[in-house]
Amino acid sequence: MQRFRSEENAVRFLTILGIAVFDGVVILPLVHIDAQIDTILIVGLVGVCFLVSWRMFSKGTERGADLFSFDPNSMSETLSQTITHLKEEIVLIKSDHKNDAKSIQTSMNSFAEKLELDKRIQDYARDSAKQEIDEHIPQLYRYCDETLNMCKNDNEEIPDKVVEKVTELLEEKREKENDGGNTNITTQDKKEFQTDHNDDKISSEDTPASYSGPTDTQKSQKILRMTSTNFSEYRPKSHKLCIVIHNLLKNRQTLGNESNRPNLSEISGLSGVNKSQVKMRLQTLANQGLVTMNKGELSRIEFELSSNLDKLFNPVLENQREGGMESFFLIQQAKRHHLDNEDYFEVLKQDITIEQPDCISIPILDNESFDVLNSVAIEIESPQEIQSHPDQVKSNMTKSLQWFFKVEMWCYEDSQDKLQDILDEIDPQQRDRITIMPVHKDGSLA
Repeated sequence: MQRFRSEENAVRFLTILGIAVFDGVVILPLVHIDAQIDTILIVGLVGVCFLVSWRMFSKGTERGADLFSFDPNSMSETLSQTITHLKEEIVLIKSDHKNDAKSIQTSMNSFAEKLELDKRIQDYARDSAKQEIDEHIPQLYRYCDETLNMCKNDNEEIPDKVVEKVTELLEEKREKENDGGNTNITTQDKKEFQTDHNDDKISSEDTPASYSGPTDTQKSQKILRMTSTNFSEYRPKSHKLCIVIHNLLKNRQTLGNESNRPNLSEISGLSGVNKSQVKMRLQTLANQGLVTMNKGELSRIEFELSSNLDKLFNPVLENQREGGMESFFLIQQAKRHHLDNEDYFEVLKQDITIEQPDCISIPILDNESFDVLNSVAIEIESPQEIQSHPDQVKSNMTKSLQWFFKVEMWCYEDSQDKLQDILDEIDPQQRDRITIMPVHKDGSLA
């Protein structure tokens, strides 16, 4: 520890001297000494007190400094250094902030430039793509023409999506022509397409003499595309159980007891399949989302058809279907007839752009597969249609023969003779594959 400086020693000297004089003055009256030696004694006593006080004060100060580790000089220098260091740090911080602000500003400017560059690139790419598309549109039209002609000449079926896309392109071309646009296709394309390709129909006039009709694979693919069911998952053995559930639900509706759904025992008893097999098949149907399982009375599991499967077994009357309730009644009788035979039955959605029958029926080949090649096309003919549109009815009799094994014409008993007259006008080879299905007013077959 450093010693005090000279000015501090002077202050300390005067303080101790004052203490010594005070001590001498106080102590002297208490000591009885001769007058001759008073002056010498006083001086000596003051000196002794001064030395003692000086020593005690010095030792006490040093001891206190050692005890509390307190050095005013060192602390002053430390504070001075700390303040200097803080000033330097503040300068550095200000400098860093300034540099950071410049860096942020530079980054923002760079980002703005990048956004502007990206926008220019996008605009350029869009303009280039539009220009390239405009240049290749005529080639696309020619390719569509060539594809259609090739399918027509080779008697191949044209997928529905291709038909829709080509029709859209031809319509766009027609609008361009009306607006004065220049294209490389003739103005008769759309008319020729609608006339010659009529939704996958292969007309007898365009068929070569050596053509023997579509292959079995083409027939199967065509028929399966008409349906809404995934036959890779929906098996005949499951279809039979769905028919049982449908019949049980229908009977409950008839009896006015719709609260209880068919349970496992009822389905097993009516289908003739043991419970373990029924449970396994129903679980598979539930996993596919085709049936729903709910806990009923006495904690029994009850089953019902899902909404999608319910539409298949319980079709509704479509507003656009010709014949109204008369046609819908015939559809119900056709459905009941084919479901009683355990056939797959579906009412097809009406679409004037697609040539297809009103309904289709696919028989069962075995427990694992349907006999698609022996499918039946079902046409529903109301009395008004037979009377007012005999040519259309005649066309309905033959339009599906190239794809289906046979065609059923469902009508009311009163219209049977008129329908038979129309049938007699058809070629005998085709006539053998067309069956008239007359229905009484009570729903039974005539």
